[in-house]
Amino acid sequence: MKYTDGQLQEALKQGIFTEEQVKAFRILAEGSEVGASGLQKVLYYGGALLIISAVTWLMYRQWSRFGDYAITVFSAFYFVVFGSAGLYLYFRKKLTTAGGLLLSIPIAVMPLFVFSILAVSGFWPKGYEYHDYYVWIKGRWLILELSTLIVAAVVFWTARFPFHVFLISGTLWFFSMDIVPVLSGQNSITWEARSVVSILFGIVMMKIGYLCDLKCKKDYAFWLYFFGLLSFCGGLSMRHSGRLEHVLIYGLIHALLVLAGVFLARNVFLVFGTIGLAFFLGKLAYDFFRRSAMFPVFLTLIGVCFIALGIFFQKNRKKLEQGILEKLPKGLRDLRPARAKNL
Repeated sequence: MKYTDGQLQEALKQGIFTEEQVKAFRILAEGSEVGASGLQKVLYYGGALLIISAVTWLMYRQWSRFGDYAITVFSAFYFVVFGSAGLYLYFRKKLTTAGGLLLSIPIAVMPLFVFSILAVSGFWPKGYEYHDYYVWIKGRWLILELSTLIVAAVVFWTARFPFHVFLISGTLWFFSMDIVPVLSGQNSITWEARSVVSILFGIVMMKIGYLCDLKCKKDYAFWLYFFGLLSFCGGLSMRHSGRLEHVLIYGLIHALLVLAGVFLARNVFLVFGTIGLAFFLGKLAYDFFRRSAMFPVFLTLIGVCFIALGIFFQKNRKKLEQGILEKLPKGLRDLRPARAKNL
């Protein structure tokens, strides 16, 4: 909740605050992020994402010619310097966004740091390159992921900054894929097995996100929902056989995701659900009209309908959401997170 200068003046007149308290609060607000502008936060996040991209696959690709010893030193330097700067800004200067984002750098650089140490020690066999970590599923990557999760847990426990959940969720997503070859004892994993793991992992992540939505005041749930939906919907797409009954089930599941977005007041569910429905309708149109000269026309009509529905939903969102929620049993409505009820 934001407070205006006029409200502070009124509180001063009513004797709620003293002049010294108001003065101290303004000094705190000017030196911290109370009332931080949107541009300020965009600059913070934009800078952090550029640094993260630099310390992940870009650093190794560009600096690999210096050797693994140099990469170890570089990554350790990033870990210590940005970690120290993040702690200073977060706790001493009370710049929680800037400090929290800088504290995400040690998490992001941890896979490279561990990889370079193991490469120096001769643990990695030939043919393993660091940039493959973001591309190929291999059981050996679990060492990098477990190390990253340990550091991420310590950083998150220290600062409790929501963006850290983004890196934790992404690492868990990688972990869910790389652990399959280890559990199965096979290097080559079928797409069916991968899809099952993706679906199950997505469900678990969304469940954890829902629990965070219920229990936590800060928004830790968004990135859990995002990666959960990414994994879940990706797994469903991999299992898509093209049979009519499978297509209908696929469409029904994504329609339920849209309803879940209304129930939880989370646009991320609406986005993934809508994308799935668009694919579902496009698939139906292809199956029934692909040999017809009207096929492009049908696709155009579907697109126009989606745009029209978007406009209608934007103008009547509150009324539609209220109507859907009123039809739910009271016991089910009580399961909504407090954040969703207060919107």
